[in-house]
Amino acid sequence: MSDAAPRLIATCWTTAGDVRPDRPDNLGRFPLRDRIEAAARAGYAGTGFWLGDLLAWRNAGHDYATLRRHLSDAGQDLVELEFLSDWHASGERRVRSDAARAALFEAADALGARHVKVMPPFLPDDLSGAGLSEQFAALCDDAAAYGLQIGLEMLPFSNLPDLPSALAMVTAADAPNGGLLVDIWHVVRSGGAVGDVADIPARFLISVELCDAMMAMQGSITDDTMCHRRLCGEGEFDVPGFIRALDAAGYDGPYGVEILSDAFRTLPLDEAAQRSFATSIGCFPAQ
Repeated sequence: MSDAAPRLIATCWTTAGDVRPDRPDNLGRFPLRDRIEAAARAGYAGTGFWLGDLLAWRNAGHDYATLRRHLSDAGQDLVELEFLSDWHASGERRVRSDAARAALFEAADALGARHVKVMPPFLPDDLSGAGLSEQFAALCDDAAAYGLQIGLEMLPFSNLPDLPSALAMVTAADAPNGGLLVDIWHVVRSGGAVGDVADIPARFLISVELCDAMMAMQGSITDDTMCHRRLCGEGEFDVPGFIRALDAAGYDGPYGVEILSDAFRTLPLDEAAQRSFATSIGCFPAQ
């Protein structure tokens, strides 16, 4: 483990309040400035933003320069944006995706974002193989003009359902600024072991996300991922072992904290930020 203290990002859903990302009404329930300040008070080095919240901010007459000042005033210099889907598609799906890409890159440039989270393909006829890797490489090339890294999130219910398949795709793309965003929940629910991440070349580790859960899935995989995650150390996942494996891989980047939980969503903003930070930082070796 590096001698430097771990740097944690309050991902967008951790400070969004009582809202689910898979519902049409998925805008955060707290003002963005309040979320930034609550995360900073708790100890987070950065904040994650959902594109919908950023567009709502702009539509309310605010500008990104003001949002960046709020981040600077709070001492936060890590910014994550999410998410981009259908970057590999064609037709109307690609038209919508390209509009989202432009909006994300505009925000990233203005806010000084570190990385953008992107989704894998989901549909049976979606692009795969060399064609998918070529599209990922092209996306990363576009992002490089903004100084951005692109993190593909492996999802067990997608067409890249495990670490080997997701790693093979980004390896084939071989983009200097592209790789994986690895979430412990997705690793475990894909049938992998937390120690598997030690085998990922460090150059392909863009970012990492932490949470906890029970080993037995509760309800469907969608219900489990959206409703039943737990604070780190309050479930049965080996979060410290996951962190040790990433250290063995040579990962030295930030850790996002993403708690998707019906119980957690109802907490007051400051309590959500403080509890999520304290339980996550407690899983790292003492500095």
